[in-house]
This record gives sequence, C-alpha cells and structure tokens, in this order.
Amino acid sequence: MPDSDPEFLSKRLHDRQRRLLKARMHHPRHGEIDILVRDVSELGIGGRCELELALDDSVIIALPDCAPAEGRIVWRKGQAFGVHLNAAINPASVKSPAPADKPVETSYRVPANFRPSADTKRPGFRTRLPGLDTRFKWD
Repeated sequence: MPDSDPEFLSKRLHDRQRRLLKARMHHPRHGEIDILVRDVSELGIGGRCELELALDDSVIIALPDCAPAEGRIVWRKGQAFGVHLNAAINPASVKSPAPADKPVETSYRVPANFRPSADTKRPGFRTRLPGLDTRFKWD
C-alpha cells in the first residue's frame, strides 16, 4: 500500500488523519457504491471498495455530516484508492454519525424450550444417599 512507501509519503501535500467509517461514492460507471474511508486530509480521501476503479475517474463522495465532496481518483492499488478533492474540507468534521437511540422492544418472548430450567441440579451428579458406612476399619 502507498502508505508504507517513504517516497509516496513525501509527495503528500497535507497530513492525513486516520478514520474508519462508511461512506457513499457516486461513480460514473458503477453508480452509487459503498466505500470504507480510511483517512482524510484537507484535499484528499483514502479509502477501499470492492469494485475496480480507474485513474482519473471523477467521483462524488458523500461523507456523514458533511457536504458532498467532488474529486478524482489519483491512485489505486487493489481495493485501495486515493481521491484528490476539488475543494478543501475540514478533516476534523469527518466522523462517524452518532448511533441512533432505538427504544428496546419488550414484546419479544423467548420460546419455552429455550428458556433456562428452574432445576439447579447438574445432570449426572447424584447426592450421596445416607446408608451403611462401607469403609474398611482396622481394629
């Protein structure tokens, strides 16, 4: 991956901030696709997707809680890609959306055959029955 290449790192114009979030990308050939954003800078986004992308394709990336960012694909290696953005964005504002608070549904009931039994004895173990002492005693 280019992130480990020192020559590639020296060519970057802006420092990238690590992220790990889902986003949507509008691609001219593939339409709307899901991507995984790995890092963000003022003028660039690094990510991954399952489709083959071509260099210089113009794309629009919809990031959570941000305006859509237009740019073009400038590098690609396997499923990883880099996008150079046409306009600067604030990397600090790119973050995962807060989880939605969903009320817990209490109408669900566990089926009877999957409920724990009220019996607390372990199967296969019996209690000792009172009876004769069978231990050998030396006189």
